[in-house]
Amino acid sequence: MRRIYLTLFLIFLNISVMPFFIGGTHTFLAYAFALIFAIYFSAQAFISMDSKLLGGAALFSLLIIVPISLALVASLESLSTFETILYGIISFGFTLISWHYLLLVPLAAYYKRMEEIEARKPLLYRPLVSVIIPARNEEKVIGSTIRSVLESDYEPKEVVVVDDGSTDRTFEIASIYQGPKVKVLRRELGGRGKARALNFGLRFARGEVIVLMDADTIISRDAIKELVRKLQDPRVSAVAGNVMVRNKVNLLTKLQAIEYIATFHLFRKGLSVLGAVPIISGALGAFRRNVLESSGLYDADTLTEDFDVTLKALKSGKIVQASSYALAFTEAPEKLKSLYRQRLRWYRGAYEVLIKHRDAFSLSGLTMLDFSLILMNNLIIPLIDFLSIISIIIAILRGLIWPLIIQIILFSTLQILINLFILQLAEERDISLVFLPLFAIGYKQFHEILMLKCFFDVIIARMRGKSFSWTFIERRGLEEPKLRAGPQF
Repeated sequence: MRRIYLTLFLIFLNISVMPFFIGGTHTFLAYAFALIFAIYFSAQAFISMDSKLLGGAALFSLLIIVPISLALVASLESLSTFETILYGIISFGFTLISWHYLLLVPLAAYYKRMEEIEARKPLLYRPLVSVIIPARNEEKVIGSTIRSVLESDYEPKEVVVVDDGSTDRTFEIASIYQGPKVKVLRRELGGRGKARALNFGLRFARGEVIVLMDADTIISRDAIKELVRKLQDPRVSAVAGNVMVRNKVNLLTKLQAIEYIATFHLFRKGLSVLGAVPIISGALGAFRRNVLESSGLYDADTLTEDFDVTLKALKSGKIVQASSYALAFTEAPEKLKSLYRQRLRWYRGAYEVLIKHRDAFSLSGLTMLDFSLILMNNLIIPLIDFLSIISIIIAILRGLIWPLIIQIILFSTLQILINLFILQLAEERDISLVFLPLFAIGYKQFHEILMLKCFFDVIIARMRGKSFSWTFIERRGLEEPKLRAGPQF
């Protein structure tokens, strides 16, 4: 924990000196206000036993209204100080993103403490769990996926494999495991999206708890048990698993591994404190059966059915959390072209879901908060980052270098420190720290530009009345990794 404390200190120190190079007195006071709240959240993370920090209205103010106000103060003061709109745009972007990190980091640390306390409690809730695995042309991975579920230490459970019209040996390989605990189903008219395959599997599942898995995912022995542990709390309706990259074989997959860790250990842990995790990933997650049924099951009208069904649950007032100890290992794209195709589907699907559920702004409480945060992460921050990059380039070309260089150094250092904190929080030792600068400068911007492209793709497609087709990624198929056990006490 000493390393985590040191990194937290360096993060706060970095943010503390930023106002001296962004604006003036008002910016300094605004940052001081931000630091006070961040320190409060950090203190709560280590001394509080409560599962809620503040009410929904207060959190909405802290996570949405305050950061935008703070960014406007810094932007306007920077504009008046340096007399160019370029610095105003840069200051707005840097300030908004800094505040975003400033609150999510303590929330993530807080949730880590809550999970450590929760893990010491005995598992007294043991419902029948149905694990549904939809698969289409997954002959290279389906066997190892089924075996990992059967080797799980949780009982009672059943496995429902849905072959979604495969043209390879997926059904044949899956049928080897057919038995009292495994049902292998086949949809002859498959290939029209994962949502239909999941709904088909649900018709044959008997469990009170439904665990959803991708066909290329291998789970740890105690993953199902850790998902169910969260559901011991009757208030919790769904749980996201901790999905990790298992094929860290080149630079691209290692950068994706950092991305997966950052997404889970910063955003999903932070939002778990609020009970508002926005996505139960299709790679591994659990729902109470009645929550799926009351939400209308999975819809096939978007590319990201997992995001869609989670938002439907949140809109109905359900609490959604994440489990750090429910580990899943997935195969990440090893080539840039495959990653590009995968993320086209993810980001286009995300915007389809946001448009579909735009009525969330008319709702109250955490649903509106969650929707606002998703919109900020998927559209506002990428747009601001893009404008900041353009402003930085123009400023350099115009010779407006001071204090731009120091701002860039401070902000880049902040992002590297944030990612270091996340790796420490995840207790990740397999990824070299030399990859952090490449992740913060380069990889992150690639995804943000792709997000903006996908946003316009969706808008144009809607105007033309067109829809996007499902894209499939070719699997390489790997040996099963050595799976890590959950917490030992």
